[in-house]
Amino acid sequence: MSYCTVEDLRAEGISEEHFEDAQLERLIATSCEFIDRVTGQWFELREKAIRLDGRGGKNLVLPVFAFSVDYVKVGCELIDDYVLYNRMEDRAYPKIFRCSGWPKGRLNVEVFGQWGYVEKDGTTPPAIKRAAMKLALYNFPALTDTEAQEENAIRGLLTSETTDGHSYELSEDAVSEAYTGAITGDTEVDQILKSYMRSKFRMAIV
Repeated sequence: MSYCTVEDLRAEGISEEHFEDAQLERLIATSCEFIDRVTGQWFELREKAIRLDGRGGKNLVLPVFAFSVDYVKVGCELIDDYVLYNRMEDRAYPKIFRCSGWPKGRLNVEVFGQWGYVEKDGTTPPAIKRAAMKLALYNFPALTDTEAQEENAIRGLLTSETTDGHSYELSEDAVSEAYTGAITGDTEVDQILKSYMRSKFRMAIV
């Protein structure tokens, strides 16, 4: 998972002479994981099967945008009498329509395809890339400087951190506060995350 690259951070002036690629990759991974957890989305294409509960209605609400679908099963039966809403304007409210309805059942519908809130060409939205870069850069001093870590780590993002092993623990409070106030303390990043946030987290078996 990577919404920005080491090269993106290098372009912001982080020298390879002082910090290795692996260190920056860990910061990027932490930032991307945080973005996913706060928004309830992901922002790259991932090919997988997602199983959902049929609820008897004609619309099957999806937990994340389906960029493309290879097959849909109801029980053990492959079906093709459905309409996938996968236009760019459907990304915030992804669904599959079936005129005959989705029979009620627990995890009785399986949808296999490519998933992710992405641009038309399948790439990460530029705003998410910027948010990931800013989050990684905020935590950059924590790699070597304990005092800088305390002063500059994003409020609510990190609850603990180990300099030697570069381990991180994401704060649950950051997710719970996402709907009511500041998420990171950075106005631009908060606005980006809130604009991509699901109105309700829907769980699925992946």
